[in-house]
Amino acid sequence: MEASFHVGDLTLSARERRPAGVPKGIVLALHGGGYGAGYWDYPPTSLLGVAAERGHLGVAIDRPGYGAAFDRPMPLAAQAKVVLDLAAQLRANEGGVPLLLAGHSMGGILALIAAALPQAADSVAAVDACGVPLRYAEPMQRALDARRLAAGETHFPALDDDHARAAFFGAEEDFTAEALAHDAALRVPVPAAELPDAANAPRDLPAVMRRIALPVRLSFAAQEASSIASEAIAAEARAHLAGSVRSMVRFEPHAGHNISLHRGGRDFHHAMIDWLEAA
Repeated sequence: MEASFHVGDLTLSARERRPAGVPKGIVLALHGGGYGAGYWDYPPTSLLGVAAERGHLGVAIDRPGYGAAFDRPMPLAAQAKVVLDLAAQLRANEGGVPLLLAGHSMGGILALIAAALPQAADSVAAVDACGVPLRYAEPMQRALDARRLAAGETHFPALDDDHARAAFFGAEEDFTAEALAHDAALRVPVPAAELPDAANAPRDLPAVMRRIALPVRLSFAAQEASSIASEAIAAEARAHLAGSVRSMVRFEPHAGHNISLHRGGRDFHHAMIDWLEAA
């Protein structure tokens, strides 16, 4: 169902799914750049639905710069404070149950940035991030570094269908036409304020990850095409997360960048809940 949350003077639109009884945990999900809360609520695989089935409250927000807060874009460092304030608010409302902070792509970068803040331990039990770019191909890195808006504009245009298909989806047999249609309906303009965080992710995230003590599950898509995901990079990620009390760096088979919209998305989301319940 549609929902909204107030964090300071900011109103965030959201989707929420409650379990039948008292929630035993909370999943707070952060979408990627150019998408929205609906990324986590594709009916056949919905993370929110899986969370509720498993007895947890599922919440997916439209991040600052999207949805109700379209006119409030901000860098990810500022968004991280908003996310932790919301996490604390959700836990207070639900009796202090454990909270999983889940993020995809730009939302995954955000989840890691938030998890590295000292106050994260007060409101987050575990982190699940996927689609995080730790290395770009050189042409992609140059293009991201050089991207600029025209004067007076605040958002870059939404991605077109061909770009999204090539960058975010894997082999044809691993997703459906309906998933592509859902993806197309979700795509929205990207706030310029957060694009430098995507461009700088390979340069900034190693230090961020080394500050994280919380449990972290980090997933790369086996068919990732928007950044470079290799066994060598996974090994680097494991080293960066050496300070985490419990970490897992893995590859999700049969999936491209938008893992949740592939046929295996439902199982992937169940594994997220497993990660929360093990925290």
